[in-house]
Amino acid sequence: MQENFTPTNARKNFYGILREVSTEHKPITIQHQDENLDAVIINKRDWDAIQETLYLATTGTLAEVQKREADDSGWTDIDDIDWDNL
Repeated sequence: MQENFTPTNARKNFYGILREVSTEHKPITIQHQDENLDAVIINKRDWDAIQETLYLATTGTLAEVQKREADDSGWTDIDDIDWDNL
C-alpha cells in the first residue's frame, strides 16, 4: 500500500490504512493541499514506544542506560539500582 494519501483516498482506504500501520509498523501520511492540515497515522503501540523513549530521554534515564551499557567495568546487579533516583 502507498505511504501517502489525500484525505479523500484515506477515507476510502481507512480500514486498509489501519491494517497496514498495525502490521507493517510504517506510518501513513495524509497530505492536504494546505500543509497545516497534513497528518500522520501510526500504530498505537508504536506511538506509545515513541512517547516512552521521549520521556526516558528528557528525564536523563536513557543517557544513564546508555552509559551503563557502554561501561566495561562489569555488570550492575539489578537489585543495586536505585530506580527512583536515576
